[in-house]
Amino acid sequence: MRKIAILLLLLFGSALSQTKLNRYDAKPTLALFTFEGTGMQDEDIALYTGYLRVELHKTKSFILVEKNQINELLREKEYDRMDCKDMGCAIEIGKLIGIKKAIVGSFELAADTCKISGQLINIDSSKSEKSVARTYIGELEGIVPYVQVIAWELADIEAPKDILSIVNPKEEVENQSRWKWLAWIIKPVNYIANRAREFLPSSSTK
Repeated sequence: MRKIAILLLLLFGSALSQTKLNRYDAKPTLALFTFEGTGMQDEDIALYTGYLRVELHKTKSFILVEKNQINELLREKEYDRMDCKDMGCAIEIGKLIGIKKAIVGSFELAADTCKISGQLINIDSSKSEKSVARTYIGELEGIVPYVQVIAWELADIEAPKDILSIVNPKEEVENQSRWKWLAWIIKPVNYIANRAREFLPSSSTK
């Protein structure tokens, strides 16, 4: 009886670990490379890329491979392009160390305006899977919500409302909602109009 109980426990533990493994495998591994920067200091670029990493964790859409792990793997393979910031080397590194996706991007700062661009790359296909961009105007310290929303957009998930309320002004959100309803109304009207045209005599039959 005791042997049967132990066997059942082992089978249950194996099934549970397999379930956890399947859930883990369902998420693609991701390397986030430090963004390029124009008009920004290196420490600011590293800081805001760090905010992006934290927010990507919160989306629970990827298994983020830490930078030190990537560097260690690259040293083992004697790879010399450690400071990767573009799509070409991201794909090269991804294939070399066996990750599924990578993110590269840039901060372009001019006066009080900063454009943040991000690109999600599929390593297997060597193609861009998704590109997003946001423009922030104001003191650099206020850019964090714009960086955070980039993470959610790259994960193809709607960002939390507290972030969206900062990034998208209330008036803009209301306008988007209004246009959404208008499109919903226009769609059936267009359908009816197109169906009605089918029963009208054409100019060639007159």
